[in-house]
Amino acid sequence: MISEVHPKIFDIDKFWEFCATLRIDTKERGEIILTQNNITGTQRYMLEEIAEGLNRGIHTFVILKGRQVMCTTICLALDLYWCFKYTGMSGSLVTQDEPTRDMVKETLEMYMAGLPIKYKQPIKAHNRTQLILGNRSRFAYQVAGTRKTKNGLGRSKGLTFLHATEVAFWGDADGIASLEASLAESHPNRLFIWETTANGYNHFKDTWDDAKAAYTRKAIFIGWWRNEFYKVKKGTALYDVYHDGRMTPSERKWVREIKQIYNFDIDDEQIAWWRWKMTEVIKDEQMMYQEFPPTEEYAFIASGSNFFNSARMSDDMKRAKKFEYHNFRFALRDSFEMTELDECSERMSNLKIWQFPAAGGHYVIGADPAYGSSEWADRFCVSVWRCYADGMDQVAEFNTSECSPYQFAWVICYLAGAYKNTMLNLEINGPGQAVYMEMENLKRTASQMSNGAGKGLMDVVGNIQNYLYKRIDSFGLPSAIHWKTTYDTKERMMNFYKDCFERGTSVITSTALIDEMCNVIRQDGSLGAPGRGKDDRVIAAALAHIAWIDYIRMRLVPVGITRASSRRQDDATNENPVNNVAKYLKERGIVAT
Repeated sequence: MISEVHPKIFDIDKFWEFCATLRIDTKERGEIILTQNNITGTQRYMLEEIAEGLNRGIHTFVILKGRQVMCTTICLALDLYWCFKYTGMSGSLVTQDEPTRDMVKETLEMYMAGLPIKYKQPIKAHNRTQLILGNRSRFAYQVAGTRKTKNGLGRSKGLTFLHATEVAFWGDADGIASLEASLAESHPNRLFIWETTANGYNHFKDTWDDAKAAYTRKAIFIGWWRNEFYKVKKGTALYDVYHDGRMTPSERKWVREIKQIYNFDIDDEQIAWWRWKMTEVIKDEQMMYQEFPPTEEYAFIASGSNFFNSARMSDDMKRAKKFEYHNFRFALRDSFEMTELDECSERMSNLKIWQFPAAGGHYVIGADPAYGSSEWADRFCVSVWRCYADGMDQVAEFNTSECSPYQFAWVICYLAGAYKNTMLNLEINGPGQAVYMEMENLKRTASQMSNGAGKGLMDVVGNIQNYLYKRIDSFGLPSAIHWKTTYDTKERMMNFYKDCFERGTSVITSTALIDEMCNVIRQDGSLGAPGRGKDDRVIAAALAHIAWIDYIRMRLVPVGITRASSRRQDDATNENPVNNVAKYLKERGIVAT
């Protein structure tokens, strides 16, 4: 159960009064008192965003920051304030390694030593494992570790308070899930903060994306440019060296984006600082973007070599955002006939449709079941494309983790029934075999049904064209049904998809697909999303592309079915974009609203 909004949960003015009693040693200014005049713009912005969220009922904050913006310092002050103010809090302060844990403990000891009586709480215990206060509030010091371990974060704990720092550098992503499971859901004074710099497209990228999409969480990006100390003053020799009165094209790009997204104006002194920091300190543009990201998108720079062209992805993302689409949700039941399809909100959808079926269209479906292409590919994905002799247009995409192989087979059949004249290319590895067997079972079931529903079902499963695999270096006939990903076949499939994308042959309409394409890198001889990064949509799209080049394109070239000729035919038939998918389901007695 989610509690009601608590409008008085955080009085930021009271917190600033508390901070004005705290002393801290800083890197640049030595010992200071945390008055409002002494804190940085990054610290102020973070606290204001947290206060705004708390006072409208949000209790979980996911914070993406640049390096050395001093947000952990102010977060530790908030940790102490929260546990002093509210009695009986059960908390955890989780760091990525033991040295950081010890530094955090020393900072809190420094804070508490200088507090006036007015703000003090009796300390019952304070050691390397926990802080226990006289008001029954406590928090444990925990270390997540930078390598994969089974440290049991959150086990046997019910937490009303959490401060997790440098989450992107935790070695075991399961620690996040374990902590999530231990967090209170309705305690009125609960507070959960996840803060970190980025570390490529790893588990924290998923946490960040989830927070941006969530209703009960707040994602906060803290750019380096909010720190007023990150400047090179005009009139100095260093300024004259690093500022020539002009910006490079890449600088103009991110300066414009900062203004558009955050309504913040970058000045010449900040540009000079950026150039100096990159040239003399970081010495690597890619690492500079990760450590001091201008926007959140720059933060998630993957190590290794990006597989898809970054500039092309940026351009296609802008184009994809302009395409209109309809949101649907497959409610997958225990039987084929009970499955429902409903038009729904963006948040609840697992099916997006950009183009409804055209009577004369030719289509291809790429289907990647969960754990088919890799051990971390935990989502079921169907990618539907309309085919032409000169390219492909993405028309629909199904993606969910809440599915079983037999239900995934039903989704494929439903979409193939709506988008007729379709070839299916299914990843047959792992659960893909169960998916294929369920489709064969549906075919046998349909053949034994004497009513109209049986005929309708047979029209679908009996007419789906299965992709036939043939070795590229073989003169023989195809030797297998569908696709089995190996090192060699993945290289062929992905490189062909890359060629189509970068030559503009394929029109991608899914921004989520382009997001996952950003995850794909070539590193240590492997190709894909590193760690637990997601690339299910990419694999499904690539499966569709390999079926197009191997079979469908060669059928369409002789008869001249191009994009231009297909558009003329669509205009001539005066087709309305009616929901043919829902119509198809209704004809078979399946609810669609």
